[in-house]
Amino acid sequence: MLVALIVLAAPFLALLLLDSDAGHRLIVDRIAALEPRNGLKIRIGRIDGSIYGRARLRNLRLADPKGVFLSAPDVRIDWAPAAWLTNRLDIDSLTAQTATLHKLPELRRTGQSFRLPGFDIRVGELRIDRLRIAQGVAGPERTGSLRLKADIDDGRALIDGDARTSAGDRLTLKLDAAPERDRFDLATQLQAPAGGLFGKLI
Repeated sequence: MLVALIVLAAPFLALLLLDSDAGHRLIVDRIAALEPRNGLKIRIGRIDGSIYGRARLRNLRLADPKGVFLSAPDVRIDWAPAAWLTNRLDIDSLTAQTATLHKLPELRRTGQSFRLPGFDIRVGELRIDRLRIAQGVAGPERTGSLRLKADIDDGRALIDGDARTSAGDRLTLKLDAAPERDRFDLATQLQAPAGGLFGKLI
């Protein structure tokens, strides 16, 4: 009887331990060990809060094979992990007050055609309030903001985004794409003043 109780309790104890300081460090180490073919690396300083609801990712850094291209000191995530039981990643919000784009990412080419993931994804809000765009990315240093929401369901992606910069640039887009069904509808508006960020990139 005791053995049966231990076996039944073990998964619940493991879940509790995973949301401890030691469990958070394990998650951070496992993420750092990921080696996707395109060379993307994800580094997190530490995780605060609860991984089963609202958490804060401290010192988040995204890197390509040549180094860090995006960093954020404090990223807040509010998500519903239970949705994963139905093969769905459900994120209510993923926000950062500040972040820095150090350079444009240069990921490796994998030779594979683009495909949507095999699970559904909902991002209610992805937001960066103040995005510092480092000098050299596209001319002098600039600041901007980014807002995005996305819903990927059954092989169809619906994305609605808005980006602005201190140079007067503004990009809005609405994307409705289903690669397996040869569907790609894109509505976009771009305001790109002379000498602005998008003008330099183009």
